[in-house]
Order: sequence, then C-alpha cells, then structure tokens
Amino acid sequence: MNRPSRALTCLACLASLCLAPAARAQGALRSADLRLLAIAERIQLANAALCDRQAPALGVALESKDQFPSGNDPGFAADVGFAVVLPDSPAAQAGIGMGDGLAAIDGEAVAVRPALEEMPLRDSAHAMLGDHPAGSPLRLTIVRDGLTREVELAPAQQCRALVEVLAEDGDTAHSDGRVIQIALGLVRRASDEQIAVIFAHELAHGMLRHRQRLADEGVSKGLGGEFGRSRRLNAEAEIEADRLSVHLLANAGYDPRIAPAFWRSDLGRNVGGGLFRSRIYASPEARARALEREIAEFLAGGAPSWPGHLPIRR
Repeated sequence: MNRPSRALTCLACLASLCLAPAARAQGALRSADLRLLAIAERIQLANAALCDRQAPALGVALESKDQFPSGNDPGFAADVGFAVVLPDSPAAQAGIGMGDGLAAIDGEAVAVRPALEEMPLRDSAHAMLGDHPAGSPLRLTIVRDGLTREVELAPAQQCRALVEVLAEDGDTAHSDGRVIQIALGLVRRASDEQIAVIFAHELAHGMLRHRQRLADEGVSKGLGGEFGRSRRLNAEAEIEADRLSVHLLANAGYDPRIAPAFWRSDLGRNVGGGLFRSRIYASPEARARALEREIAEFLAGGAPSWPGHLPIRR
C-alpha cells in the first residue's frame, strides 16, 4: 500500500521483523494474527491455481524462538512453534495446538537452510513445507510436554506466503514476495473486508514477482524510485497489483467492489498518503476508478476469474 518513503510496497522492513515478536505475547496481537490469518487463508486457498509457488494450507502461523529477544521465551515446545492455529483447520483437526513444537517435516528435522541463514528458523520451516509434493500425505513431527508424536495430514494447496501482523501502530503493509506483514494498527482500524483488500494487493505483488522483476530492471529504491524510469516502472507495478487484487478477491467470494470502496473510505485515503503520497502512487480516487474499470471489463461475469490479461507467472 502507499507509504511516501517507499519505492515499492513490497520491500520488507527487516528491522521491524526482528522487533515484532517481542510483543507477540500480548493477547491483542495474537487476536490480530488469528484474524489476519483467517482472511489470508481464504484468499490464498481460492487462488492457488494462479500461484506457481504453493504450500500446504494448514491453517497455522509459525514462529521460532530465535525471533524473540534473549530471555523472552515464547513457551514453544521446540525451536519452531505453532503461534496461531485456526479453529477447524487441518492442523486443529489433527490435534495440533498453539504452543506445540514442530520438530520435523516429512521425517526431516527442521534446520536452517543455506539461502535463509540470515532469517529466523521459522522461515526455513516454511520453505520446507513449500517443498512438500502436492497431493501426497504430509507428515509432521509434533512436540508437546516433552513428548514427540507424528501426525499425517492431507491438506489442500494454497498460494505460498508467510503472513503475520507487524507490532506497530502505523497504517503500513509490507511484502518482499515471501513474507506479507500488515501493521497491528492497520488491522485494528480496518474491517475484515478492508483487510482482505489490503492483503489481496500485497499477495498480488508476490504473485506478479514484482520485487524480482524490478530488481532485474535495475529500478532504484527509496528517493531514486520517485523519478524517471524507476518511477514509471514502480508505478506500473502498483497498478498491476491493484488490478490483480480484485480478481483475487472475487475468486475468494468477496464482492470485488469492496476494493474501490476501500480507496474512497477515510482509512483508504489515509493509507493512500493524502497530500504527502509518494509520486509512484495514483490518488485514492484514481485507484478506485481504475478498479471499477477493471471490474466492469473483466469481472462482469463474476468469478472464478483467470486474469490472463495480467502478467501472471511471467
């Protein structure tokens, strides 16, 4: 979403990633995590066919002890734990609960992957889940009260993305193509439909590989992204994500008109940056009108939608 100091919405704030877990013991943050996860899973499941990167839909949020400051034990039964478990999800039906530990996936111990050495162990566990072959039984080794057991699940596939609430009070949403974060303050102020609009936009960035595409094009970040060719390519990426987002919403059973309605709301105008918005973003009203055109032209027949006019999987 719009942040004046950002060249692209989907640049992750790694400093915030490290700070967020410190507040996760708070009930308000856990409640927000649960709410965001339920909305995100609905959209990720409904659009799995559009995503070339998928993962098993377990209905959980994972965290790892190395995300927490020294001396701040989250109480997980293993180094990676189940921080949130959606009711009636495949994980819940298998008897997995919040605080349980995840020791192994398909018989392989959860360990740091070379490409993720600078990231929390949770990220390596998520990558292992993403590598699980679709359609085959998933075996998880669960730890509780010092005892280990193995559970077998057959979950559906969903779009692959880590989803979490960022422990800050701003109106920010971030994604680096792998992790999607929405600020606690924004989750608190938004309705479920507004959260769905925000999440669909961020997921669209990842599905369209915007971060990699812009890096390949040598697009400038920060202040340099506000001018010339970098500004044009950054702006095109935002327009593409907006347009794809209404298809993702429709496929998940939402009325896609909630997207233009969001940009015309007080919250949408605030997220849109007001008078101080970045030059790479259109005004909230212009975004609303563009989304209405997208809906009228491509979603008049309703869902399911396969938006082949957008560069999916390019």
